This record gives sequence, structure tokens and C-alpha cells, in this order.
Amino acid sequence: MKENIFLVGFSGTGKTNVGRTLSALLDYEYIDTDLQIEADTGRSVTAIFAEDGEPAFRALESAILEKICESNYQVVATGGGIVLSKENRTAMTANGYVVCLEARPETIYVRLMLDTANRQDAANRPLLKSDDPYQRISTMKAERARYYAEADWTIHTDFLATEEVASEIAQVLPLLRRRSDKQRGGAGSPATPGSPHAARQGSLPFHRGHEGLSLTAASSWAKEPDPVAGPVAPASAPSDDSALVVQTSQGSYPVLFGENLLANLGDVLLKYLPQAANRKAFIISDDQVGPLFAPTVQGALEKSGFRVFVYQVPAGESSKSLTQVSALYDWLAAGRAERKDLVLALGGGVVGDLTGFVASSWLRGLPFVQLPTTLLAMVDSSVGGKTGVNHPTGKNLIGAFYPPQAVIADVLTLTHLPERARRSGWSEVVKHGVIPGTGTEQAALARFERLERNVFALNTGDMALTASILRESVAVKAGVVQEDEREMGLRITLNYGHTYGHALEAAGGYTQLLHGEAVAIGLQGAARLAELLGYCSPEFVARQKTLLEAFGLPTSARVYNFDREKILASMKLDKKVEAGAVRWILPRGIGSVEVTRAVPAEAVAQVLEELL
Repeated sequence: MKENIFLVGFSGTGKTNVGRTLSALLDYEYIDTDLQIEADTGRSVTAIFAEDGEPAFRALESAILEKICESNYQVVATGGGIVLSKENRTAMTANGYVVCLEARPETIYVRLMLDTANRQDAANRPLLKSDDPYQRISTMKAERARYYAEADWTIHTDFLATEEVASEIAQVLPLLRRRSDKQRGGAGSPATPGSPHAARQGSLPFHRGHEGLSLTAASSWAKEPDPVAGPVAPASAPSDDSALVVQTSQGSYPVLFGENLLANLGDVLLKYLPQAANRKAFIISDDQVGPLFAPTVQGALEKSGFRVFVYQVPAGESSKSLTQVSALYDWLAAGRAERKDLVLALGGGVVGDLTGFVASSWLRGLPFVQLPTTLLAMVDSSVGGKTGVNHPTGKNLIGAFYPPQAVIADVLTLTHLPERARRSGWSEVVKHGVIPGTGTEQAALARFERLERNVFALNTGDMALTASILRESVAVKAGVVQEDEREMGLRITLNYGHTYGHALEAAGGYTQLLHGEAVAIGLQGAARLAELLGYCSPEFVARQKTLLEAFGLPTSARVYNFDREKILASMKLDKKVEAGAVRWILPRGIGSVEVTRAVPAEAVAQVLEELL
């Protein structure tokens, strides 16, 4: 795999300046595709567009890219439209790592205006020649969004200095290499020994326990001191915080976050569930997660004396069906599962919900363990005891409250997640930073501020910090679940952001928006509704929006063209409807929310219009 870094993104996101800074940091060659075209043709990009047309320019751009891809160790700042060609996207992916620099339309507009004013040269910024340049930027950016989303990594540059963006790319390179190695099934492609880049490849590791560059409440970046982290554990040794214990009416169970927990799962289970010794272990996974982690889990369990069976369902929501439940019953029967044998859910929310329901209903209940492998499952669906499958008339209509015996979350599994899926999970963490749970406003504010301070380190793969943040977030949900296990009162506050969110998710047929993305938009919708009705300040709405977008989450659904009336109709079917009225969870600020039905339909529609 070549070590080229291709910077893509809309005009004004910072590709040129970041490219120059990053190339100096890595000691790579710097190339700007637009400047290369001008050098080769002796004409400006503007002149080529004006005289020959865009197709001619795109042909030149593709030819230049093909030539660039023949070399290695380059930072390439590309033109904003290079991603329009599938061949270009394929070439970049095959010859290096693609990093998208992202920014909001208003940020781009201001940057382009300032750049033009400083250079006194509007010719090089044709976007600004439109009668409505802001609208043109918004429209063109939305049209290209699906292509930019294919990048290996995305960085929102709105509040970052050039040096900070370059530093983040340098720090994330080890993760991109590991992903690339796993996709190819190889052991990696280190630099040739003795080459000028050989030392550079290993010189930018991820730092354990480092809380790094951080976003403050005022949206400025600051350095936070490193906490005392102690020595780095060897790769084979499990590391975990002390277990968080969740109390339920049926007993209690531990929730663990750490590294290398799956590789040592047998020892971990026997520590927390000694009664499981020498039992059978039935692992249910899917055909995407299973190949990645099931062999490790099976080996660790067999080493500790378990007899292991593995079943993989098709990945996706379609597996949450009674047909699949019946097939799993047949499998358990064939394996002669007994009441003391373990059932383990290895995967995301779909696998966890399905496995929990199967375990709850076979032989009137088998003990089961959640092994979540997505951020969203770790912080939300694996904790709380909700299990279920879908019915043709709706999602999760068949199910039961059935708590697991343990939740064991190995954060190293998150390094295998696609970037979009990883980002989407942070919406639930942000939610837990706003709602009070069973704690105080001061405790919620501390959680929210910790996220603001550490969003950079969390986005760039600090696993020790991720485990700590997730444990803190889950503690909020655990406290609520303990007090209201059956969702009769306080637990409804966990649905903050989900009324708009679920309706938007349904409007996209559960395919256009990931659940976490829909929740992020829903959080912003609920906050804006609260502001409109006088519950909270504009400052809170802006502060929440800034944090969500710093995690790379959407705060509007404008690019999807959803049907407004269908969304409003879907809200009336929301599970929080009581006596014909939706119960809204509206924030008063960080650490304070209110449940109310007194929300005018006109206000709901107005905010929805803003989101769309």
C-alpha cells in the first residue's frame, strides 16, 4: 500500500494550507493538482474552465492524478470536484489514504470572501460570482457530499488552525494503516528499511491516556495536561476499568470497558461469572463481525475450558425476525443447550437485540452476555435489558426486558468500524452529557465539558480515554435503568432527541441515516424546539450544535429531501405517545430536561422545517 495522502473536500476547507503543513511534518512531497495543471498547460484553471469548459478540465485533472499515483510519499491537495469521477476516487483509494476536510457552508463562504479580499482577485474564486454565492456553495456541497463521505477519515476544520488539522492527520495515520492492512489481509507495508521515510512510519503512535488537543466551551482549542496513565500494558494483557455494576429486579450485572478483553474473554468471564465454568458457550454474531472477532473469542473461551458453538446471521436489520429466531432455536436444540449454558451476543445493536430475545425465550431463559463491537451498542443498546425483534407492522414490537449477565466492551473493536459508523455513536454520548440521569446539573456539566475538552483525542483513536468516557456515559444510563427498569417514568428522559430522530430515520427507510446520525439531528431539533418555547437559551442550542458537529455528526437533514408530512405522521406513532399526545423531552440547559405534552403542533412543524 502506498503512503500517499490525498486531501479532498470542498473549496475553502483548507486543503492547500493543510497540505503544505502536513508535507513538512511528514517530510513528504507536496503536490497541488490545480497548480500542477497550470504548470503543465501554462494556463490558469479559471481560463481552462472559461475557454475549454469543465469536461476538458476534468480530463486534465484525471490525467494529472494518474501521473501522481505512480509515485509515493506525497501529500496531494486536490481540487474540490476531483471526487466527481468514480475513476479518480478509485485511483486515490488504491494509491494511498483519502482524508476529507469538511466545513459548514457558512464557514466556507466567509473563508472564500476573506481570501478574495486579501488577494484582491475574485477570478480565482468563481463560486463567489453567483447572485447568491452562499446558496451555490450549499447546493454544490450537498451534491458532492456522498462522494466526500467515501473518504477514509473526515476532519471538520471550522474551529481548527491549519497546524491542528495537519497534526490530527499525522496522528491518525497508524489507524489508517491498520485498517488498510486488515482489509488486504496482510501484515502491513512498512517503509523500505533505510528509506528517508522508514523512521517516520512508526514515529506517530496513538497515545494511551492522552487527553490531547481539546475543544473548549468557547470553541477554541487548548492543550490539556496528560493524566498519569502508568505504564502501557502489553498487547496480550487485558486492561479495564473497575466494573460498573447495574442493579435490576432480577439481580445485578457488571459492565466492563477496556482493551484486549475479547482476547482474554475466558479469564474475564470466570472472574465475574465463576458459575459458568466448564459450560457450553453459544456465540451469535453476524457475517461481518463474526469473521473479524469470533475466532479470537472462540480461542479465548476454549482455552478456559468452554465448549464453543458459533452461529452467524446475515448482517443488518432483516435478521431481527421470527424466522431468524426459529433458526437459532433449532441451532440451540442441536447443540443441546442447557439452562446454565451461556449465550453470547458478539456484534452491534441488531445482534444484541436478537440474541437477548432468543436467550430470554429458549428454555424459559438462558444466561447471556453482551459483547458489543460498535460504539453505539457499547453506550446504549447493550445496557438496559431491552431485547426484541421486528414485526411486519413495526420495529421491536416483539420482545422482553431481559438483562444480560455481563456487558464486556473491548474498545479495540472500534478500530475496525467504518468512520461514519464510529462517528454516529457519539450522539448518544452527547445525549448523556445533557440529561441529568439520577445525578446533579453540576455532574452533567462536568461530563459535557469533558467531551468538549477531549473531542480531538476521541476522534483520533485514544482508546484508553475512549474506554473511560464510555464508562462514564453508560453510568448515566445505568443509574436511570436501575431507578426505572420498565420505562414507567424517569427512563423516558433517555429518549431525548429521539422523537425527531426516529421519525427522520423512518423517513429514510432506515437506510439513508444511521441511527446515531438521526439522533444527532433529533437532539438539535429538540433543543431548537425548547428554545422556541422558552425552555432554554440560544447559547445552549449553539453549544450542543458545536459539540455534535465536532464529532462529525449532522445537525440537519437538508441533503435528504425527506417528506415533511410523512415525518409528522410518524411522530404521532412514536412510542412516547400517551393519551394521544407525544411526550417531549425538552432541555432547559445542560443537566436539566423537562417532559411535557404542552408543545404546539405549529412549533413542532416550524422546527422540522428548519431541520429539512
